[in-house]
Amino acid sequence: MDPPAAVAAVAVAVAGSGRKYVVLRRSTLGTNASYGEFADLKVMPHHQRTAKTLSRVILAALLVFVTSPTLPADTTLPIFDTHIHYNRDDWAPFSPQAVITLLQRAGVTRALVSSTPDDGTLMLYRHDTQRIIPVLRPYRTPADRVDWFRSADVLAYMQKRLARNIYRGIGELHLTDASHTDTAQIARLVEDAVNHELVLHVHSDAEPIRKLFTIRPQVKILWAHAGMSAGPSLVGELLDSHPRLWTEVSLRTGDIAPNGRLDAEWRALFLRHPERFMVGTDTWATFIWPEYVDIVEEHRDWLRQLPKDVALKIAHDNAARLFIR
Repeated sequence: MDPPAAVAAVAVAVAGSGRKYVVLRRSTLGTNASYGEFADLKVMPHHQRTAKTLSRVILAALLVFVTSPTLPADTTLPIFDTHIHYNRDDWAPFSPQAVITLLQRAGVTRALVSSTPDDGTLMLYRHDTQRIIPVLRPYRTPADRVDWFRSADVLAYMQKRLARNIYRGIGELHLTDASHTDTAQIARLVEDAVNHELVLHVHSDAEPIRKLFTIRPQVKILWAHAGMSAGPSLVGELLDSHPRLWTEVSLRTGDIAPNGRLDAEWRALFLRHPERFMVGTDTWATFIWPEYVDIVEEHRDWLRQLPKDVALKIAHDNAARLFIR
């Protein structure tokens, strides 16, 4: 991306961050424009505070552009996949060794795995204790998804499993309504996560995430799919507000890089929060496994359009810092 395009991407994100768009004008800039020409960016007088912020962010974006080249197209980024399931239906068509082989082919050096039932996770973990990072899912069967958050039986099952002391998180768990966070079981689960330094991997929209942090602000949360349908503005708002929130972008490649080209607003958000994003595939159904290597490569395609240091963080390093002890 040339410098003017980089600035435009940041300008769009910053201008929209305050819910009122800043009106900008500038001189005509070509791909050979000097950095000095960006001084002609103007902001309406009643947005002068935003103007100062915009200037600082533009300068940071230019420094990133100048000092952090993107990766060559043939670079194979190491991937930490933060969203894998090895559910009961997968066991017959894909043995544990077959799954490990797929991860190896895809260049996935680490994988965060949760399964329904948890036995699937343990099967993979026994085959490769270095590559597989176990996360405890609440669901003993798919039926548990309906009311797991108010079930004393599910909570007892989870506490018994956590005694194995091999898990690095709890999830992926679904909270389809903010009211689902109001139960005694959720309060205990959050407390256990904080006390045992476990990350909650949560599939929800924005409001349940906010409510979980009101239970214990110290809890660490990995937001699945960046909210699934949340745009960069909302995702950025939550990351700004909650320093113990991270997000993974499984199933979001079509939004992040439509037609293979990295979206300007998502790019600006990745540059603003380079240490808070991770990638994942989400093997939620058996038919995903034959496409696994291709899905990982789709992530690499848009990651290569970011500065090298940012791409490496999102691809692998952020997850490694959070989950590897």
